[in-house]
Amino acid sequence: MTKIKQGPWTRIRPLQRDELDPYTQAGMMTGELTWGGNPNNLCKVMAYTPRLLQTEVEYCNTFIFDPRTLRGDIQEAGFNDRFIKELVISRTSLINRARYSVTHHSVIGLSLFADAGRRDEAIPKYLHLHEHEKHREVYTERERVVLDYAAKVTRDAHLVTDQEFQELRRVLTEHNLKDDKLKDLTTEQMSRHVDAQIVEVTWLIGHFCLLNRWFTALQVPDESPQDEWNFAAVYEEVVPEQIRRRNDQILASGF
Repeated sequence: MTKIKQGPWTRIRPLQRDELDPYTQAGMMTGELTWGGNPNNLCKVMAYTPRLLQTEVEYCNTFIFDPRTLRGDIQEAGFNDRFIKELVISRTSLINRARYSVTHHSVIGLSLFADAGRRDEAIPKYLHLHEHEKHREVYTERERVVLDYAAKVTRDAHLVTDQEFQELRRVLTEHNLKDDKLKDLTTEQMSRHVDAQIVEVTWLIGHFCLLNRWFTALQVPDESPQDEWNFAAVYEEVVPEQIRRRNDQILASGF
């Protein structure tokens, strides 16, 4: 049994470093250092399957956290910016009522906007994200169309119509034409880049549907004051009260 400080849990007890072999410990440390530098229950529960833990970090970074990444002239990652990705992650997780994703990505997303000097803009976006379609004035056209797409893919991907898909392509193309790095692409190159953006964001939605269900079924807990890292204190500090209250209403006492 571990000698490391551990908070409450229900279905699956998060494993601690002193219960793991050195190779799996290294995988856990990589996840912790890459995702905020804090011991977290995502990695601690994933440690039951060491190979998944070892590969998850690099895999997830390719479509969540990696910036625009080039191999020579070939772009390999970062087709959509982090701001739109974080809105999509939180919208998906709110629909699925997945506590760990909702709370942690509230912190990650709001911190991202704040670091860019956009906190005031972010607060209404996150406050109304659970029903973004009722507050369309809060979001840009690109955000509205991408969030509409995310909501449909999350609820039932069969609901996405050809017309909506073409509208998504149109809006992304118009947005890209305002980007100095993309505006000079040929028509064929732009079309391919938009396809890459849609492929990436759709994978992001699908991955978080998977992850949301994993967190919920296993009842992975937020890190509490009894754990090594007190996520609860960070959550209260970073996320405004009205957003925390909205999250509580949606999540109730569930996972």
